Amino acid sequence: MLASQDENAISDEELLTGTGSGGVFASGYLKDKPLIEYLGAEERVAFLLSNKKKGVRRESDEDATVFTPGDGFQAIAAITDTRVLFVVGDSNGTGDTSFAVPYTEIEDVKTRSGVLTKGVDIWTTEGVKWHFAVRSTVDIEPAVEYLERAAVVWSRVESQLRHARKHLVDVDDRLSDDDHDAARAAASTARNHIEEAQRKAPELTTNRDDAVWERVHEVEQRLDASVMNIHVSRAKKHATTANDEWRREQYNNAYDAFLKARKQYERALDIARDHDFPEESDIRERADTVTQSLDHLSKSPLRRAETAAERARDADGPVVAAEQFEVALERYQTALVLDWGSDEQRFAGNSDELRGTIERVVGELVHTRHLVAAYHRAAGDRLLTAGSPDAARAAYGNARSEIEQALTVARELKPRLRPILEASADTIAELIALAEEPAGEDFEFVGDMPDGDPRTRRLSND
Repeated sequence: MLASQDENAISDEELLTGTGSGGVFASGYLKDKPLIEYLGAEERVAFLLSNKKKGVRRESDEDATVFTPGDGFQAIAAITDTRVLFVVGDSNGTGDTSFAVPYTEIEDVKTRSGVLTKGVDIWTTEGVKWHFAVRSTVDIEPAVEYLERAAVVWSRVESQLRHARKHLVDVDDRLSDDDHDAARAAASTARNHIEEAQRKAPELTTNRDDAVWERVHEVEQRLDASVMNIHVSRAKKHATTANDEWRREQYNNAYDAFLKARKQYERALDIARDHDFPEESDIRERADTVTQSLDHLSKSPLRRAETAAERARDADGPVVAAEQFEVALERYQTALVLDWGSDEQRFAGNSDELRGTIERVVGELVHTRHLVAAYHRAAGDRLLTAGSPDAARAAYGNARSEIEQALTVARELKPRLRPILEASADTIAELIALAEEPAGEDFEFVGDMPDGDPRTRRLSND
């Protein structure tokens, strides 16, 4: 129990700590334990009222009961920062009896005065009236004024907090539906109600340690936890999107999504750290995972290109090698353009070095396509010699397809290779035409071109 710093604070500390019955010249206190032990650990007392005979009266529509103190004991009304607490010492000879009336349940407060006594009447929302009397010489006005003010402020504050709690439940429901916009809207509405409660609380006290402020703080902390959960949920969704985009090789989209995920985790982490929430460690771990993913993503395009190039060079045959060189070329080109238009470099790879690598891969790809074309052409030659012109034409057609694919790449990326490829294309066209002519009796196929013919020369990578 902490004493309030209000200027009308406790005037009789003995009422808080005393026990036992009084004598002829001394007032008693409570029987079972001192008043301070009936109070909450953080409960703050503003005023104390007491009587030795009248006790406290409880009235309802059904009945009325008076709880009077035993001989030598007192009845005490403790007006605290959360409630009115009545404790009657050795009530009716059965030990102490206590009753609590929270301010949120108080509907009205009135005073009454007589010749020898005066008192305060408290009506609750449940239709119960409590009456506590003191000697007529006791000034109860400050206590009654505080009591009236506390009842009004607590009622208004609790009303706002009740609305806030309702919207916080809505936040959880919307999050379970993965509807972040609706969750954020509900959290915003909850914050409006909490801020209204914060504007009402100073009408009772500006001491942030008093219970009305603690009540506001509890709901505000719950709101902050909900906002933290919104950030975490949004972060998870962005991270999922990032990984999906990464798998589709949409690297910039993936990078942007990871950045959004990390930003949301950082916001959640700030809240968790400020409130010492237990989720702090898990959120930090998730944020670190996103940072690691960004690092891996930044290197992924170049690594994938290098892997494809290595597979092409290690391939068992030129057909597979050509396919892998095509993949490598596309990936190197992707790595080259990823940072175009960006103010900062996100992805690994120096532009000049990438251009040089692309040129080398183009040379390897064109050479490999040309080599595959030579295999098909040789097959066509053998088939034509064996008297199978239809099969020969098919083989020559495959050779032509390889040359055309090589030409497509060369025209765009390495034009100086065009003359050799075009010469090969012309030769294959002539062979196809030859295979389409009916063979006469005097026809003799002469086979491949002699060594040194420019159409059989290996393509340079230069």
